[in-house]
Amino acid sequence: MIGKRFARTALAVSLGLALGACSSHDGVTVVKQTAGASAGAGAAGVVAELKSVENAHFSAMEMLSNVSDHVITATYVDMNERIGALRDAVEALNTGTVTQAKLKAAQDAWRAARVPWERSEAFLFGPVDALGIDPAIDSWPLNTADLVAFLNSTPKVTLAQVENASDDLRGFHAIEYLLFGDGVKRNTRSAKTLTSAERAYLVALSQALNNRSQALVNAWTRDFNGRGAYAAQLKNPGAGSAYATQAAALDELIDGLVAIAEELMDAKLSEPMGSSIASADASKVESQYSWNSLSDFHDNLQSILNVYAGVKDFKADGASVAGDYGLYAFVRAHDQALADRVQAEIIDAQQKIALIKGDGNASSTVIGKGAKPFRTQIKNAQGRALIQTAIDSVQKLRDSLKQDVKPLVARTRFGA
Repeated sequence: MIGKRFARTALAVSLGLALGACSSHDGVTVVKQTAGASAGAGAAGVVAELKSVENAHFSAMEMLSNVSDHVITATYVDMNERIGALRDAVEALNTGTVTQAKLKAAQDAWRAARVPWERSEAFLFGPVDALGIDPAIDSWPLNTADLVAFLNSTPKVTLAQVENASDDLRGFHAIEYLLFGDGVKRNTRSAKTLTSAERAYLVALSQALNNRSQALVNAWTRDFNGRGAYAAQLKNPGAGSAYATQAAALDELIDGLVAIAEELMDAKLSEPMGSSIASADASKVESQYSWNSLSDFHDNLQSILNVYAGVKDFKADGASVAGDYGLYAFVRAHDQALADRVQAEIIDAQQKIALIKGDGNASSTVIGKGAKPFRTQIKNAQGRALIQTAIDSVQKLRDSLKQDVKPLVARTRFGA
């Protein structure tokens, strides 16, 4: 199989297996193999056994460089720019006459900023973890009672107060609640109901959010803990890097994919459902106020797909092709069928997420005519069945990543 190098064994030779010419493909050593006339069916069995134990040779350097620069760092830069636009929209909302158009612009900017953040959750390692940025900007469920109490006691909230507040009083979801309302019957609110205290709070919240996103970009592109850009550490495993070997860097990437698949399956989809309709709890739904939950979930899977394909915002529509510099190439070095299967499982899970809204449209997560938000679907039998189908699909993907892809790292001989 392409990407495999078969060991020369006395047993193989005795069965008449002959090794042909060597070639190189995408940094992977390929040894063409043909079966001798006397090998027969028994040789095929031995070849299958050899495949299960032999190692592939693979250089991950170009892949790590591509994923680091063109997927991870590019996603963070995109997020920072969009959060900056959200900050500007919120500041405009707090300037002059408050209008529905200004509120809508801020809501749209919030949704736009969510996309790259949710598409970064397959790589919640390094600075985003060490600097505490994830909980500071994306803690949920939101404690709305504490938020209202904080707002009432601090009518002119400042940036410093938000920076020192607990995680459940800041970040994306505090902004979401103030922009969209409670999300129970509709996912918007009247601009006329926005108080001056809420608008001041929104400004401070968006500024604090932008500070964190800028810190994340700086850590990946300039310096992290005095050791230079974190992107350089991921790209150059070895002495002086946070990753001693190429294998360690690959482990980090794969663990990131597994982690977000598990969080999506267990926390984001399963926990709000509870064990029955009676125990379903909309307060545990991520992005419940904006009805953006399914888009968040879909983008979590997109984050897996982007790292896997080695392409930011990879489109699984035939127009884009999984490149040679994502995890797909690494898996392909061992098993082409497995590489293709995992990609298909990511796409299937995305489609199952889209179908949760109940309108039969697997290509969009927009809550339009005939579609119901996730917070509604957890409380009816039909919706719960669709959610369970999605959970099963994500679990299948998680199992493939954890049980089939992850072990390949230990079976790889990494080289330059």
